[in-house]
Amino acid sequence: MEDKKIKLQEQQIEYKKGLKWYSLFYKDIKQAYLRIEEVNGRLCCGVANFDMYFLVLITKEGKDIKVEASSEKIVKEMLSVLKEKNPELEIGFKKQEG
Repeated sequence: MEDKKIKLQEQQIEYKKGLKWYSLFYKDIKQAYLRIEEVNGRLCCGVANFDMYFLVLITKEGKDIKVEASSEKIVKEMLSVLKEKNPELEIGFKKQEG
């Protein structure tokens, strides 16, 4: 399964940040969730609101990785695949204690 900046391979996820591709093994992901951010854009005829969708991955080392996706649907499908590949993975946002 793949999207414009995310590719789910057999053993790892590959994601693009800037011009470079990175990879992360499924077993190294602790938590994953969908993030939706509202973007306000000014156009010649007024203001428009857009939603941007992100797949957020939190590694076992505590690193947050936020990768843009094309739709909410594709992120939800990817979360299902990630859960299949790593049954220990936590799906959903949980506020970090600290």
